Amino acid sequence: MNEQKPPIVIPALIGGVFLGVTSALPLIEFINCACCALVIGGGVLASVLYLRDYPDYLPPISYTDAAVLGLLTGVIGGFIWTMVDLPLEFFKMQIGMGMMDISELSEALDDPRIPPALQTFLADFIAHGGMTPGVIIFSFIMNLMFSVIFATIGAIIGIAIFQKRPAASVPPTAPGPQPPVMG
Repeated sequence: MNEQKPPIVIPALIGGVFLGVTSALPLIEFINCACCALVIGGGVLASVLYLRDYPDYLPPISYTDAAVLGLLTGVIGGFIWTMVDLPLEFFKMQIGMGMMDISELSEALDDPRIPPALQTFLADFIAHGGMTPGVIIFSFIMNLMFSVIFATIGAIIGIAIFQKRPAASVPPTAPGPQPPVMG
């Protein structure tokens, strides 16, 4: 039986979508404050979905394969996280619910203690509603970094916990003296 392993793309895509969307949703995103739980959960989900289609007769999944699954899940999840999060953050800033209130930044521009380079950056930030190319790139890099690291950890944890282990073979025992039969 020389069957190939099932593809990892579909489980990684589903785990990545879970990771990205839940990590970007308001209020739900704060679950990530508990050790990146949603990101790790995306990796665990991908590993469970992969194990569901993994044939029993193939050798157990290695931790290297689990890491590759988690890596792909993290790349997909980091991209989706950024694509969902940026419009939500832009909207929250426009209605005054974002982490940074644009009006407070506008007031900070008048402070003479702020260096000119920072004033230029803040003016550009305000003019674009908080979505400058630098902010977008920084957000993407951070989301990608956290997603790749923690989804990989999650996939390895998922494989370690949910993978069926083959039954241990017990070596045959040599016949020895039998206990006396009472009776």
